[in-house]
Amino acid sequence: MMEICKGNSGYDVSGSSLNVFKCNSCQAKWESNALTGNSIASMSLVQPSLYDFRGIELVGVNCDPAFYKTFDASYGGFLKNSRSQMTAQLSSKVSLEIDDELVWSWPGSAWVRVPVALQPLVGQVLPARFAQHAGQLFLTNERLIWLQEGIFNFEVPLEDLTSFIAASTYQGSNESCIMLRSARKNVDAWLKLWLWWGTRANVEIAKDNRAFTRVQGMIFGQQRKKRERVLKEKQREHVQVVLDFSSIRDTLSKGGVVISTFKCPQCSGPLELPETGKQTTCKYCGASIKPVDIFDKIKNIVG
Repeated sequence: MMEICKGNSGYDVSGSSLNVFKCNSCQAKWESNALTGNSIASMSLVQPSLYDFRGIELVGVNCDPAFYKTFDASYGGFLKNSRSQMTAQLSSKVSLEIDDELVWSWPGSAWVRVPVALQPLVGQVLPARFAQHAGQLFLTNERLIWLQEGIFNFEVPLEDLTSFIAASTYQGSNESCIMLRSARKNVDAWLKLWLWWGTRANVEIAKDNRAFTRVQGMIFGQQRKKRERVLKEKQREHVQVVLDFSSIRDTLSKGGVVISTFKCPQCSGPLELPETGKQTTCKYCGASIKPVDIFDKIKNIVG
């Protein structure tokens, strides 16, 4: 039948027309239309998985029953299409780098404390005033970007992100917010974020630990991957400084391996290994090849 959590506890069926189905494992709930020729023509998700809100983007969307029978593939396609739309939206406002790849985005608003126009009288305490500005937080594999009312407001490279936590109140107000900080970029933002938009089952991230854990995990997961990429690139740059083709020949020789040609990393054409130097050119595709480009293959050959 339907599968979101792949649980095996069965389903409850209810409704006057027996057209409401609830997963006993994750509590996801669907509602179908009236039967047509003893078959269900379409159904919509009423409630996502209550474990981790998987499927929240589909709440209220009419889908063919086959969509849920192959849910992983169908849901993956739906998210891919949504991600493409988000990428188009972001790239129309911000110049994306070649390596920038959108992961996801969350709608919301930024909280700002509004200065009091008049000074209070002696002994008088004026209530704090706050303003909200609608926006959207975008996560790429390189950075966090906040668009405020459709205009670029700030960005934080993932390696510079120091805080992404749920705050119970915003500076004296009773509003729960996400506190996002980067000391290096001098960013101190208080954001009200939602998991999704335009559905009947939206969830405010700062107020639900399941939603917060899901979003925080995505952000810090990308931060960890970027730090690993940066570290690997630094190591690669160091190797590139000390390597030339003669040192690669020495490494092969010490390993008892005699090889005079390799495959070009770009076109896989035969590439003659120079006696020395720090660069050569593939005669087939014209790619510029450096010793570091084939260093990993050398390591695999000689162990």
